[in-house]
Amino acid sequence: MTTPRPASVPRAGKTDDVEWQEVPGSVRAAVDRALSRHQRDALGEVEQILDAALRVAERVSPAEPKVADIVAEAGTSNQTFYRYFAGKPDLLLAVVERGLVRVSTYLEHQMAKHTDPVEQLVAWVEGLLTQLVRPEAARQGAAVMQQMTTNGRMREPAGLTLLDRIGALLVAPLTALGRPEPTRDAQVLQETLMGVLQRHVVNGTTPDAAERAHLVGFCVRAVGADGR
Repeated sequence: MTTPRPASVPRAGKTDDVEWQEVPGSVRAAVDRALSRHQRDALGEVEQILDAALRVAERVSPAEPKVADIVAEAGTSNQTFYRYFAGKPDLLLAVVERGLVRVSTYLEHQMAKHTDPVEQLVAWVEGLLTQLVRPEAARQGAAVMQQMTTNGRMREPAGLTLLDRIGALLVAPLTALGRPEPTRDAQVLQETLMGVLQRHVVNGTTPDAAERAHLVGFCVRAVGADGR
């Protein structure tokens, strides 16, 4: 995380300002340390609230979680909550965004273990499906996604951009496979898998081994890579 630097620093006893570049190195270092500590503290508070939101959403699902319950679960205050979030919709979007970023990072890691584009595609499909067979993650994700789907935030541009990040991981392997429109193919595969995930989330189920194998084979055949 890049530490923001002030454009200028008040000069004691004078009305003009000192440009940041003119501040001695030892002083800049002191300011940086203070800002870094503040950022770490703020990040810790935000993570605490996000984790609490996951637990509360799972516990009260399908009912809507209340800010008061989330604040109590996090052991924080309303003042702290509203310092970071304008309201519950923003909080739930942040929870989903963090989850999708973590999934994206996990998928990147799994795909990086392979050099063959077909194997990378398989790793992407299996990696997404893995999110459903981890009981705690699946339950919490289901509860939050239900709230996000209900209020429509995932259909807004910000939510769609988050989902597109998952599909974008397929563009490189699909290009390597010689697909003429790899970006469109990636979007179709993403929407297909997300549809499967949503169905299981809504029903509280998980795909068995046969379904997972079928989905992997379907995606491979869909891009004409089954003969490789």
